[in-house]
Amino acid sequence: MTHSLLRLFTILLFSATVQAAENLENALSISKPEVLKSLESQGFALADLVNPGQKLGVVDNSVLSKTNFKVILDSLRTEMDIYQKNNPTSGVGLAFGQRLFDLNYLTHARARFALVGVINRMDVGYKNPNYCGEIRFIYRLAYMVESQGVNVASRLPITINLLLHQGSRNSQQGCLGIAQRWQTVTSESTAQDILTSGPLNPAVFNPAQLKDLEINMQISRMAASERPDFGGHAEYLLKAYEWTGKGFAETTLENQIDRARLQAEPSLMSELVAWIKDPQNLKTIDDGTMILPKKFLAKSAISIAPGGINRSGNRLFYGLLPSAATDSIHSQNLENIKSSTALLRRLNESTCVGCHQTRAIGGFHFTGRDPQGKYAGNSVFLPGSAHFMGDLARRREIVDAFARNEKIDYSRGFAARPQERRSQKLIGTGLMNGWGAHCSTGKDPSFSGWTCAQGLTCKTLLEKEDSLGLGICLAETQQVGDPCEMGKIVTSAFGKDKYIRTSDKLTVTLPNAMCSPQSQMPGTRTGGFLNGNVRTLSCDNLPAEASCGPLPAARPGFNACIGTKNFDACLKEYSLGVGLRGCDQLNPCRDDYICAESFESNRGSCVPPYFLFQFRVDGHPKKAVAPISQGN
Repeated sequence: MTHSLLRLFTILLFSATVQAAENLENALSISKPEVLKSLESQGFALADLVNPGQKLGVVDNSVLSKTNFKVILDSLRTEMDIYQKNNPTSGVGLAFGQRLFDLNYLTHARARFALVGVINRMDVGYKNPNYCGEIRFIYRLAYMVESQGVNVASRLPITINLLLHQGSRNSQQGCLGIAQRWQTVTSESTAQDILTSGPLNPAVFNPAQLKDLEINMQISRMAASERPDFGGHAEYLLKAYEWTGKGFAETTLENQIDRARLQAEPSLMSELVAWIKDPQNLKTIDDGTMILPKKFLAKSAISIAPGGINRSGNRLFYGLLPSAATDSIHSQNLENIKSSTALLRRLNESTCVGCHQTRAIGGFHFTGRDPQGKYAGNSVFLPGSAHFMGDLARRREIVDAFARNEKIDYSRGFAARPQERRSQKLIGTGLMNGWGAHCSTGKDPSFSGWTCAQGLTCKTLLEKEDSLGLGICLAETQQVGDPCEMGKIVTSAFGKDKYIRTSDKLTVTLPNAMCSPQSQMPGTRTGGFLNGNVRTLSCDNLPAEASCGPLPAARPGFNACIGTKNFDACLKEYSLGVGLRGCDQLNPCRDDYICAESFESNRGSCVPPYFLFQFRVDGHPKKAVAPISQGN
């Protein structure tokens, strides 16, 4: 078969894959940009939902900041003050090594929170027996400001997750009716469909059932020059606010233990240990339905990227519990947890920071998809992370069970890999056991089923001190997207990690290809994103797994340009089309990488998230965002 015919076959294959992948979101997620824009204009803008009874419509942040959102804005200012005191050399802009989120965008007249997703979470119905789970509205901050005489537009790395109770188990429609309405939602549904026959019909959707508002904000970022071992560093602030009926008030984060307080109060620690050891609670931990009592929890958290749950700061139970708290697991007959190290893994991934850093995009699981071509070189192709996409099959089974009025199984597997008994259609894909999927090298019986598809091998990219022996599935022959090196994370204390390379730099055997720059000396790095990435030098004669996408800094001078010009001008001037790992819903990127818009319409390309300016706090027009009075 000639290369051109093979390439055509690959494109057709990926087109079929994308169609199947779109079906993963059916009945579970509304992510089509034009549909969401229409829904916003019909009562589902952020200002409408956080101010029940008021019809404010789509408003900018100068208006939003004077509504019920003001309490949240004041809280974020307090958190930023505390963070900056703890990091005194940090500041807004490229002049600082540690760059902070510019809170002025939250009150700016040319910035607003745009609806990027509506998510069906009937799968969390175990939290409250009175409702049919939750419905969640996801918003991303976007701006268009004037800088250097032109308009510059982008999104920014902050999401708002607005949670509402969904339906009522005692209503005439009930959960069966809610589920059947969701079953009508497909990738082809219009806003009108969703508002009439779908789940947002006024007969079943009640805005008065507002529950919580959650914030996930990249509070700071360091470039690779500041943290060369990990190829950069980003921290994400997590906050939660409950709706009191009159306004918002800070509340605890779900399962996010207050580690410092537990260490300072031995009696509280003893209570936590006793709670974990209780057989009934162990069953909920194993099922993934654990709800820790609020007395153990914190009201704010910081997650760390890159490195995911391998980073000690994302594992709150690291070195925290006495062995007596986990040894009892050996006498239990549980579905998922078969060892004390696996119990710790489950506890860690059940926290907010552990969840947000498992098979995630930096610190996010749902970012929304950008309208095609809207942000040149700065656009998202796939709306959710590998974890999000991988869990949809399980969630769909729950929706269908509700629709049939059957008993609900709320259990789930570990966060890094879909629950196999409910996700058979994912076998062979990158979500389950294909390239990039999480796998086991066989050290822990809890993960013995985590094998790779034929022709793939499980390789450990990041070793750490525990004995889980987890890795990712990679092809036996070199491919575009493969890591350039293996390494280990050495932890000196909780939250203090260092990356050390354990392999020699990869010899690239693919034609017309290279590795992102890495040091030639064992154990050191010169920058470049974590573990590196094989890519081609152009879009000519690409192998099947590659897609043609824009790569910033492909031409020399990009970083110098960012210091003097608007980022979008630099992207146009210095980006080149190169062969990057292709991605779609069934074939996601490696951990931490994002599926960005490529030059192909049917799939994206995998890049480090901070190559997209909408996923970094720095490089945006600073002078265009004049401070607004705190009293407004």
